[in-house]
Amino acid sequence: MSLLHFFVSFSLSRHAKSSGRILPVLFGLLAVFGLSCGVFYNFERQPELSPVARGAQLAVASGCFACHGRSEGEERFNRRQFSPNDWKTKTIPTMWEDGVDRAEVIIDWITHGVPARDAEKHKQFLIQMPAYEKHLSPEEIDDIAAWVLAEGLRLTQGHGNAEKEAPSLAAADISKLTPDQLFVLGDRVSRQHGCYQCHGEFGQGGVANPASFKSTIPGFYGREFRQLTANGDRAEILHWIEHGRGHAIESGLMGKLAKKFTDGQAIGMPGYREHLSEIEKTLLTDYLLWLNRSGPLPAREVERIGHLLEDKAGKKAKADE
Repeated sequence: MSLLHFFVSFSLSRHAKSSGRILPVLFGLLAVFGLSCGVFYNFERQPELSPVARGAQLAVASGCFACHGRSEGEERFNRRQFSPNDWKTKTIPTMWEDGVDRAEVIIDWITHGVPARDAEKHKQFLIQMPAYEKHLSPEEIDDIAAWVLAEGLRLTQGHGNAEKEAPSLAAADISKLTPDQLFVLGDRVSRQHGCYQCHGEFGQGGVANPASFKSTIPGFYGREFRQLTANGDRAEILHWIEHGRGHAIESGLMGKLAKKFTDGQAIGMPGYREHLSEIEKTLLTDYLLWLNRSGPLPAREVERIGHLLEDKAGKKAKADE
């Protein structure tokens, strides 16, 4: 065997042995990479759920509507005992019929079945409210309370805030509004133009959207909103308002993938360019940024901002009549 032949044979032998070790490592790395991509993709497709959105799901899963119904038109049978042989038919009220607007009271009812002060009176009813303290965590009970309060405001259109006219404002006036003033006016514009109908009460999300990337319409409060608006960029938010889609969906590296979902989803966002004044667009942009900074709203915060919308003067006048 020549010396050249020996070195060629030796090199090929080493290469084969090295390949035998390297190829499994490469396949392993590719498998890990593919699995990581799959996990990341599935993670990104999970919808964000605010307390209000989780509460809506929990209300269904916990059987709340079996007794309370979804509206005053869905009467639920009950009977009340006035004496040993005197039972009278009485319907079970909805979760909003009695005007309960305090998170503490709602949480007390859900947790204990009935507040201690009403326990004896509650025993007169044939069908009694069950206690959920052994079936739901405190966080889950708080979520249901957040949804009950938000849904009550949806049913009343924010105590009629949608019916009130916006004050005459200049662009410079908007930056001078207090957070509470911004909320009341931003809420009014949102109700008048149907923003909450798709994005959830107070933009808290949870509305289903078949064939969309996350199967829900995004809210205004979380990470998804920031992803879709270039981390809360004012120009990008305005583009969404005016055209019903963002620059990132119309172009960019992820444009084709995003377009596949936005074009195929059941519910698409309309463009409001011709339907909102420049002041309304500016006001709405500031309001959406405020909602996003505030984050997902727990029950007590829904209660607080709900009271901002309440016509206290009107309620007081009615009470004085």
